[in-house]
Amino acid sequence: MKIKSQKIIGQNGKVREHFINKFNTKGLIERTEFLDEHGQLQFYSEFVYDSNDNCILKKEFDAKNEIQSSNQWEFDEQNREIKFLELTAENVIWEWYEKQYPNDNTVIYISKDETGIINHKTIENTKTGTQERFGEDGKLYATITKEYDNSERLISSKTVNTKSKVTEENRYRHSGLTEIWELYIDGKFIKTEEYQTDKNGNQIYYVRKDDKGKSLEWLKREYDEYGNQVSIENGFEIDKPTHKSTIEIEYLKNKNAC
Repeated sequence: MKIKSQKIIGQNGKVREHFINKFNTKGLIERTEFLDEHGQLQFYSEFVYDSNDNCILKKEFDAKNEIQSSNQWEFDEQNREIKFLELTAENVIWEWYEKQYPNDNTVIYISKDETGIINHKTIENTKTGTQERFGEDGKLYATITKEYDNSERLISSKTVNTKSKVTEENRYRHSGLTEIWELYIDGKFIKTEEYQTDKNGNQIYYVRKDDKGKSLEWLKREYDEYGNQVSIENGFEIDKPTHKSTIEIEYLKNKNAC
């Protein structure tokens, strides 16, 4: 179901976020308006699509219709994203990313500065997940290797520098619908993050703990039948929320309505 409007309401009853989507005749969002707690326009975004319904242009404007920023995307003949640009209000490039697909198992991720000079490159084997990372000097500085279990779930990711030292390691444990991630930097245990999903893959529970096991962040979500959030609780200690929000959603009844 397409969302026509959504409000996030805090525990004090005030509207924290409010947006309204407007659709074209194909059912694609062509404009999103963001309103304040009184329903007044704060800013809005406009979208343009290609013949394959890929978004190729997004422009953001303030309430006075002055452009604030824009994003541009390009796709190849196989409908794969190959370029992304983020531009400022003055049309200056802020972010520039490209993707190349030399073969079926390889993706090259490229980051460029505003003049088009490459400042970072990652070559990824999509079959194994292995990555090679190169700095702005074009030299390899790190390799990332990944390991999976028999269910093809990620269980380990290691970042190794050119001196064969493991600088970062991510370990993953899976139990039913729960995943626990452990982060190690230079061999030192840093933190854990635990995620739990429902049977539809929606994240319903999250907790982040430091190296001593102390809870630093906790989050609980509830979803409606369409897989959209309808309530959020969060805080520092587990099951002790400091903030509660409810989400009111209005769905588009006619998918071709404007």
